[in-house]
Amino acid sequence: MGEKTDARGVAVYVVLGLLAAVAVIAIVTEVLAITVGEGVPVQKKEEETITVMGSARTYVMPNTFAATLGVETTAKTVTDAATENARATNGILSALKSLGLTDKEVSTSMYTIYPVYDEAGKEIIGFRVVNMLTIKTDKLDMAGKIVDESVKAGSNRIYGLNFYLSEERAKQLRLELVDAALEDARAKADALLRPLGLRILRVKTASIVEGYEPVPLYKGEVSLAAATPVLPGMTSVSVSVQVTYVIG
Repeated sequence: MGEKTDARGVAVYVVLGLLAAVAVIAIVTEVLAITVGEGVPVQKKEEETITVMGSARTYVMPNTFAATLGVETTAKTVTDAATENARATNGILSALKSLGLTDKEVSTSMYTIYPVYDEAGKEIIGFRVVNMLTIKTDKLDMAGKIVDESVKAGSNRIYGLNFYLSEERAKQLRLELVDAALEDARAKADALLRPLGLRILRVKTASIVEGYEPVPLYKGEVSLAAATPVLPGMTSVSVSVQVTYVIG
């Protein structure tokens, strides 16, 4: 077929040549499209970061007083020990109510009966009854009276006196401290980066690490005299934040 030279034959070869060229162009275009579509994997530069802790603290007066106190009685029989304990406990409850405390502010936290053995630990020589009450109130000015009147009424066990913030008040204060904690974190980051010739570009992540420190007035078994001074002192509330900065 390549030897034909008539006009028709030339026209056929020209047409075939054009079709071949178009096909080549089409193939190249398709390859380019595939290359552009899939793209060449580009390694993204890893961000340089720094993580800093910031904190803030404040001191406030507590708004809640809690005490755990009660009666321990011992007798040869369970009935006698329980009867004596009930008498003393009822006296304490009456004394607390006379101070203006309500049933919501006083609750039973423990009641136990167990045998008392001789020195050899073999024979039961009696029984011991322990009845503990928990007082929780916002009447902080009555803390000393609560202790004194309870002791007068027969309380011979006091395991803890605590002043602290209610959860609602503590939560409010922690939220108020977040801004100061963030400023502390930023200041620390700037102080660390400045000598290195680096700076903060943006914040990548941030989280709050909540903190609260109640102030225990006393813990342990005590015996208190009349006119006992019970002072709340100050309660520390703190919050910490963890911030990760992108630097450059």
